[in-house]
Amino acid sequence: MTDGIPGDEPPTSPLPRAPVSLPPLPPVPERRSRRGLVLPRWLVALVVVLVVGGIGFAIGWATTPGDQTTSSAAGTGSSPNQGGSPGTTGPTSPASPSTSVPSTSPLSRAGLRPSDVTASYGVVLLPDGNSVSGAATLDLCNGTFASESSRRERLQVAEADQQDANVALSTETVQYASGAATQQAFDELQQVVAACPSTPVPSPVGEPTVTTKFNAPPDGSWPQVAGVDRLAYDFVTTDQSGATSRSIAVYLRRGKVLMGVYFPSPDGNQPAIVGQTSVPGIVNVFAQRLAALPDSVVN
Repeated sequence: MTDGIPGDEPPTSPLPRAPVSLPPLPPVPERRSRRGLVLPRWLVALVVVLVVGGIGFAIGWATTPGDQTTSSAAGTGSSPNQGGSPGTTGPTSPASPSTSVPSTSPLSRAGLRPSDVTASYGVVLLPDGNSVSGAATLDLCNGTFASESSRRERLQVAEADQQDANVALSTETVQYASGAATQQAFDELQQVVAACPSTPVPSPVGEPTVTTKFNAPPDGSWPQVAGVDRLAYDFVTTDQSGATSRSIAVYLRRGKVLMGVYFPSPDGNQPAIVGQTSVPGIVNVFAQRLAALPDSVVN
């Protein structure tokens, strides 16, 4: 009952609200090559959002010795030990990606750095890129590599175009238990490549079944860095749908550290890395860095 006194009116029912429709979570990407040559869809979407928002690749940039770039990972965090290899099962939401590169790791001295790339590119930590548990390193011809169990630390980062997030280059630096373990990894690579059949090979870890054809080794005339062993493979993979892609994978080792340098589009000039635009020149940059790692890291 009201008597005309302001503020004494009965409460009114709130207006009904339209139901809130939240966008669906992005689908979990299918398993991809452990070389990390394709960014998973959730990370591509995040990168696009960051670029549109004017943030660029700051969220994924790392601080490494000698760099002037400051890591800007506020609001995100590394997600080590999530399991799964780069491009495989990732976070359920793009709000919590593993994109900040751990700059304290000695492995960050050898691989890609933000200062290596031009302004059109950024350096991002791949999903599970600093994880060993559940993440794999070697995968040529979908082979099985017993040396994987000897890995102790791993860091995989990629150079990605800021416009379309396409990966131009990826480096994967891995510390094993001993120099004998990296030698075992090299032996296994050579054995798997030598025995690779001309028929489709199913993956032992749930990645796509592919047929792999190896071309002649590409590094016959490349410069050699003293103290660093190298294996280089030029190959074409064909999936079950008939889609083919050519890649170059280069493996470097010194003591107990092994590095993979992966080129998803090896034809022609590459995006510049410290001014180098050829595959041999870029590989030489990382071989020199591996040679310069302190003995405490490689021995």
